[in-house]
Amino acid sequence: MKLLEQVTLLFQEGKSDKVYEVDLLEVSPGQCVVNFRYGRRGTALKDGSKTPVPVPQAEAKRVFDKLVQSKLDSGYLPGGAPGTPASPPASRAPASPPPRVEAPAGTSPRERTLLQQLQQEASARQWFRRADVRAQPRKLERVIWRAGELRLRAAEPLLLPLLERAQPLRAYSLVAALGRLGSEASVSTLGRLYGEASTPDMVRRMATEALLQLSDEATRADFRRDMLETLPPALREPARAGNAEAFGQALDAHLASGKADALDVLESLYRVDSETVRPALLRVLRTVPFTVQSVRVLRHLFKAAEYRRDGEVFGLIAWRYEKERSLGASRPRAYTLRTRKYLRRRVWRTLRRLGELESPDFVKMAVGVLLAFSDADASPTAESDWGPRRHWYAYSPYWAFNHLLYRESSRYEANPNALYFQLKTGHRFGGHAPDVREEAFPKLWERTPAGLLHLLDESRCAPVHEFAARALRACPDFLAQLDVDAVAMLLERPYEPTARLGFELASQRLDAKREPRALLLAVARSAYAPARQQAFRWMDELRHVLVEDSGFVAGLATAPHAETRAYAANLVRGSVLSAQTVQALVGRLVAALLSLKAKEDGPVAVDVARVVLAALGPVSRTVGLDVVRDLLAHPLPEVQELGGELLLRRDLRTEPVPDELLQLLVQAEHAPLRALGLRLLALLAESEASLLAQEELLTRLATSRVPDVRTAVRPLLGRLLAASPAAGARVVEALLDALLRRRLPEGVPAHVASVLSEELAPALASLPAETTWRLLESEDAAAQGVGAALLARRGVELTVEVPRVTRLAGHDVLAVREWAWRWLEAHVPEVRAELSTAVGLLDSRWEDARAFGFRYFRERFAPEDFSLEVLVSVADSVRKDVQAFGRELLTRSFREADGPELLLRLSEHPAPAVQLFATNYLERFASGKPALVEQLAPYFIRVLSQVNRGRVARQRVLGFLQREGRGTEASGRVAMEVLHRMSATIAIEHRAAALEAMLAIAKAQPSLPVPFQVRPVEVRRAV
Repeated sequence: MKLLEQVTLLFQEGKSDKVYEVDLLEVSPGQCVVNFRYGRRGTALKDGSKTPVPVPQAEAKRVFDKLVQSKLDSGYLPGGAPGTPASPPASRAPASPPPRVEAPAGTSPRERTLLQQLQQEASARQWFRRADVRAQPRKLERVIWRAGELRLRAAEPLLLPLLERAQPLRAYSLVAALGRLGSEASVSTLGRLYGEASTPDMVRRMATEALLQLSDEATRADFRRDMLETLPPALREPARAGNAEAFGQALDAHLASGKADALDVLESLYRVDSETVRPALLRVLRTVPFTVQSVRVLRHLFKAAEYRRDGEVFGLIAWRYEKERSLGASRPRAYTLRTRKYLRRRVWRTLRRLGELESPDFVKMAVGVLLAFSDADASPTAESDWGPRRHWYAYSPYWAFNHLLYRESSRYEANPNALYFQLKTGHRFGGHAPDVREEAFPKLWERTPAGLLHLLDESRCAPVHEFAARALRACPDFLAQLDVDAVAMLLERPYEPTARLGFELASQRLDAKREPRALLLAVARSAYAPARQQAFRWMDELRHVLVEDSGFVAGLATAPHAETRAYAANLVRGSVLSAQTVQALVGRLVAALLSLKAKEDGPVAVDVARVVLAALGPVSRTVGLDVVRDLLAHPLPEVQELGGELLLRRDLRTEPVPDELLQLLVQAEHAPLRALGLRLLALLAESEASLLAQEELLTRLATSRVPDVRTAVRPLLGRLLAASPAAGARVVEALLDALLRRRLPEGVPAHVASVLSEELAPALASLPAETTWRLLESEDAAAQGVGAALLARRGVELTVEVPRVTRLAGHDVLAVREWAWRWLEAHVPEVRAELSTAVGLLDSRWEDARAFGFRYFRERFAPEDFSLEVLVSVADSVRKDVQAFGRELLTRSFREADGPELLLRLSEHPAPAVQLFATNYLERFASGKPALVEQLAPYFIRVLSQVNRGRVARQRVLGFLQREGRGTEASGRVAMEVLHRMSATIAIEHRAAALEAMLAIAKAQPSLPVPFQVRPVEVRRAV
């Protein structure tokens, strides 16, 4: 092996001192390998090879040069080892000395130190290190990042050269720093880095954010338009059209598509970040499930928001990191417990650094973090029962949240290992909060009091209001400049500390006449109970003035607190309002009612409706039908009730109620609203003309699925029939059709049947006879009941035939069966003429009907009345009691001439009892008749095939076959076939009898073939 070339490369930076050696070796003529060694200088180096197998020398030379060049590009410098003849593959001029940067005047000691460290790093990269260069006390990436945080513009000339050979992590830090402190000189470098395909994704993402920071507004707008064009078409069009709602729906559909990269679009949307896109993006960030894919995207967005100082997105994702549990250690690159702790620490670290730098962005970012939390995030308080006693309060688990609110608190202390806050020893849950400030960086909050006001306006978290209200009191100049709307906002917040602050400000601003009136209204609507009580006392002094202010009264009537709404109702009841005031007040209150949406607004709607009715008074003041329609169409039942009350106040003689409104009321799901509709319907029914006009509606309501509606309509139907028999007949016909269609809800058929049998009974007399039969033959029990009632009323006048009476005699309704029995008793001659049909009564499933039939046919008919067909049809029944009755009739009415036919008919029946009965006729009618015996062969097989039953019948058949077989050759052939077949299948205990019978037949009829061989018994004798 021959050494052709060798290069030694060195890398020194801070405490790092590494060496990399590359060898080009000839292992055989023309065949070479490239080996390398690397490690810390002065230690044993690790070996490796770029050519697992020898390659031609030219190819090995290319591999050698490429490897050396890649190490030079990554920061290694040629060092040359003693005794090595080789040199670097290409001569490279020594780098020019780095620029010498002097700290500008006014630079702080911290900034001068950073500049010195960066200058030292630049000097450390020369061919020969100067003697005064020392190792860095911390990683260069942290120095670079800190320079960016301080926006140290003097560091730009030192940072730009470091980008040339920077590894991804260092390049990421450099790009982030240049985006904060860079000038026009940095834009071109960052733009080149953004455009190169070889730039790592993490560096390109940060280069994008850095370029946005350094660009003007027009350039940023152009960039966002370009990013908009990269969105999927389904998202691009609604985003371009400016329709936020449509875009939100399109985004939901895109994310629900199930594509593996569907969530990646969120990064593009955050770069667009328009007014159309942002609401949907924020909603998705709050609700997207934590998965491997979503964690990756959220982390990218989190870092981008941190860099942009976008407090809303930063705080929202920080809240997700606090709330979401880890995905488990099985997914090490996702969201493990360690990753979660790091991200939670990072949130507070970012806020702390901004606070320590006294950055104006601190308040913006802190507001975003605090606004993400709500009262729903509170957990039950707890106290440890093991180890040192600890007390966790409702928001203990939230690391950054507690640091912001209680970093300087005497009540709470942080546990840095478990990342939660706990009550200090000596403090209990629910204790009185001290009057001292407890938050982190209070001076920064005082410099930006607008952030505190923002919290009080939008936060839904009690501890945040407690902090912000206390901190805002330390800004008297800012409070003095608040307008009336801002003070009113404070008063109406549902948190006592905020409302109390608003009351204090309002008390200072209201004059002797309690002006401005808007502020007085805000005090009356306040969440602070003492403020409301004071407002009531102030308003009592001005009742005569305030009652004419419809806007003020409407504000009281729609207040969130019941006592304020009650005050408004009493104010209106106790005052005489002008028509103009009533009209304006009712209009405002109706508009307020129509704007209510949530179920929780029901009590408000009830109280507002009470004020509306009080304002209208008992006189005939009505509102338009369009308003009533809007109220009745509202989703809240309490609002609908007001619409019903307004309809009741109309003069029904001159102001008729449209049918659709009346039907909407009486068929409402809400019971009080139905009651209003029924009251209105009863009022309409007081006039005969109005009652007749509601015929169709009453018919529909009679079959309503709501029981109280059906019950209320019953007397009205009776009055309708009394007023107009023709209308009553039409209602009866419609109800009967509904019954027969069998499409009525559960419970309605029975009600309809009851109405027809009682209130509408007089109208049943005019119904045609066919309707009675249709009802009786229906499968619906209620319809059958109505038919039974009709039959009882009109049975005498109805013409009926035997087949129908036979069916009625076994009807499901007892009264119908009894009527049919009476008819049968009275019409015996007609029944005798159609006896074959009448005996169908015996197959009824009702035992009492069969009992009547047995008695009726025994007592009313002579034996000669029953033909063979009738007798056989009775005996053929599947019911055992009817079969027994059939055998009884056969015994009584038997005729000799019918014997053979009867035997054949009985032999076809499958019941064992009938088969046994048939054996009584074998000897009498089949003996000596080979043709009849052959016809009975299936019967013989059925009887002999029975197992564990029919013993007597089997014995009779075996005996009969043996006798007939011995008698004639034809009968013997039939008997031999039956017995041969059955000898292989019947039970073993009967096989001997079958063989014995066949043997007897064979002896009597030698000409018949025998299906077995008879062997003599072998006799064995002892020797």
